Amino acid sequence: MAKIRESRRGGRGHAVRRQEALMAEIEQVQEPAHLIRVGTMVHQLLTEARGMPLDESARERLLRIHSLAIEEIARSVAPELRDELARLRPDIPGDRPPTQAEIRILHGQLVGWLEGVFQGIQAGLSLQQAAARQELLGLRRAGHRESGRAPHH
Repeated sequence: MAKIRESRRGGRGHAVRRQEALMAEIEQVQEPAHLIRVGTMVHQLLTEARGMPLDESARERLLRIHSLAIEEIARSVAPELRDELARLRPDIPGDRPPTQAEIRILHGQLVGWLEGVFQGIQAGLSLQQAAARQELLGLRRAGHRESGRAPHH
């Protein structure tokens, strides 16, 4: 049955490549706790910005906070994610404060990007756990074969 599932998904080589890709995703986040704190802050700011009208000074302040959040995030991730984040950063004209809609879009985009990074980490960690369980099960089976006992399930 496992071989049938493997062949449907592209075989063992595909599973190994997928696991390696997810592990690379995990390794790209150098400071996960810091990233989570900044992500939570940005999410809360977005929630607050949705619920109230923002005057010009509030929009300018939110733009500065957004820029600082991006700098903090960039310090917490590997260069590949840093480059991706920079490519996604939209240009806001510097001759005027951003509109309320622009602020919401900026923060929403950043929150979405962070959620994608977190999902990649979660998937990688789940895959790590599954691989560890499989390895442990294999070791148990090998130990039972050597001792001549049947494995317990």
